[in-house]
Amino acid sequence: MMKKTNLLILIFLSVFSFGQVGINNPTPHATLEITAKKTDGSTSEGVIPPRLTGNALFAAIAAGTYGPNQYGAIVFVTAPADEANRVGQTAHVDDFGFYYYHGDLDQWVKLGSGSTIYRTDGILTGPRHMTMDGNNLGFTGGRIGMGIVSPNPSAILDLTSTQTGFLFPRMLKTEMNAIANPAYGLFVFCTDCFNNSGCLMVNDSQDPGVPNWGSLCSSNVATGHIADLQCTSAVTAGVVHTGVALSGVSVTVPYTGGNGGTYPAASFNSTGVTGLAANLDGGSLVNGNGNLVFTITGIASAAGTASFNITVGEQSCTVTVEVDDFTASVVSLECTSATLVPNALTQGEAYTGTLTVPYTGGNGALYPQQSFTQNGLTFTLPSGTLASGNGNFVYNVTGSATASGAMSIPISFGSTPPCNVSETVSPGTTVAMCMGNGTTRVWMAHNLGADTSLDPNPTTMVSSGLHGNYYQWGKKDPVANVSTPLSPIVGWDTVGAPIGSWGAVKTANDPCPTGFRIPANIEWNSLINNTTRISIGTFSNNGNGDPSNFTAAAVLTCGNSKLTFPANGYRRNGDGSLNARASMGSYWSCTETTVSYLVQSMYFSSTGGLSVSADYKPSGLAIRCISE
Repeated sequence: MMKKTNLLILIFLSVFSFGQVGINNPTPHATLEITAKKTDGSTSEGVIPPRLTGNALFAAIAAGTYGPNQYGAIVFVTAPADEANRVGQTAHVDDFGFYYYHGDLDQWVKLGSGSTIYRTDGILTGPRHMTMDGNNLGFTGGRIGMGIVSPNPSAILDLTSTQTGFLFPRMLKTEMNAIANPAYGLFVFCTDCFNNSGCLMVNDSQDPGVPNWGSLCSSNVATGHIADLQCTSAVTAGVVHTGVALSGVSVTVPYTGGNGGTYPAASFNSTGVTGLAANLDGGSLVNGNGNLVFTITGIASAAGTASFNITVGEQSCTVTVEVDDFTASVVSLECTSATLVPNALTQGEAYTGTLTVPYTGGNGALYPQQSFTQNGLTFTLPSGTLASGNGNFVYNVTGSATASGAMSIPISFGSTPPCNVSETVSPGTTVAMCMGNGTTRVWMAHNLGADTSLDPNPTTMVSSGLHGNYYQWGKKDPVANVSTPLSPIVGWDTVGAPIGSWGAVKTANDPCPTGFRIPANIEWNSLINNTTRISIGTFSNNGNGDPSNFTAAAVLTCGNSKLTFPANGYRRNGDGSLNARASMGSYWSCTETTVSYLVQSMYFSSTGGLSVSADYKPSGLAIRCISE
């Protein structure tokens, strides 16, 4: 007892004398310096902080144990929090190890890393070889080998086994066809294709919006074979003129003796008159006689005969197409007098209409179909005959504008000087996004409270006008906007809204406009899992963010559709002060948790994907509405 008393006296004397404490050290060099009593390993040395489980830290949330006064507190977590308890302060307590309490984030943050290649992401600085129960896993030169120490240099993935095989993802044909924007070269095993025989399928279309699933199962589907390819009976639709990009021209070639097998997509370049190609989409032959349709594209180099040596189904022949001189001409194109009907273009909305462009001095000659694409819209001028004098070109317009603002439409015809038609595309207010299984849902293109006159999807950075308002969960009125001062807000309500204030069925407190509501947790996950993410603007690496930086955002893309989410930060639940602008984006979900004061939210930082986590009801977050 005397030794303990003397030690306490010495510690107090150290504090009063020097403001520093040394243990086993008479001359500490810091506020606290501990020197090992023995260094030969004969005694246990070290400092043991409080040891708690992740679930114990979760239980502390309800008691309000940890707050600003505990900023920097360190504990050793002996077991991670249960999956259901990884919310709020313990959202990231998913492993054992040292953690410290981050007061600004109101969360426990892991210190250092007890990670291994199997536990966390990281960077391999050299080759690695692991063995588990006799199974090898090797990482060499950016290549991965399973069952082999040194992967083959020609393969990024080398699977080696004499007892087991590689199993592709298996799905029904309807599920395969529902894959949104499948990549060129994507493989799946279709379990009910070809009368339930099943087959390994590959998407051999380079356009993800128009997939073409081809069979790789020779036992189920025969390779295409025909008896005779009859080029002499080919029929050409459309007219080919020199110097004009072809549109709407095709050649139909009959065949006999098809065996019902498949044939791949192919393209055959022209000879004689060069510059053209005959393109065949992959497909299946009929059993017996049928036709193959080739689309002719390109620009003919001269008048004369273009020849295409084609091979399909193990048969070959030469099909010819006549090319005429382009003799049609006009004196001028009058773009300033052009009219678009209907004249309203909105970003992201389907459009069907006509563009009429007057011309002068037509020579009465024939001209072929012409087509071009601008800003997501396709302009097609059908083949026709010029007026002898003044007339009009009438383009059929289809598609949807991908960008808002001023749009210049280039008009050209032969050697006549070209001109541009000027139109304006209004910013889109809604967009249909992929949600999985071939389905889409309509989302608002802007944050609630943002300036809807601005383009919701800028290419390089966002502006403050796109950030919108901040809302407390379950309440209809905003509590702050992008211009609200950064400091604590006087009268900030720290009481969370009652259970059920927002929900998957729109409530009276839901601030979204008619036909829209707050997204549910499952809807956020569906959006995240069926889109790709890029970042624009400048993200802050400071955990507290940069209040003056409005440029950072995450952009989610699905085909031609996109949603841009500004990194707006959030308003702290305790006092309403702003935190993490430009380093984090935070958006409400209507989904509640099993803890009455915590609800689900979507958030993202500068790296990685978007995630669904939990937040306190009195916090101030942004809202992005989804259609009911």
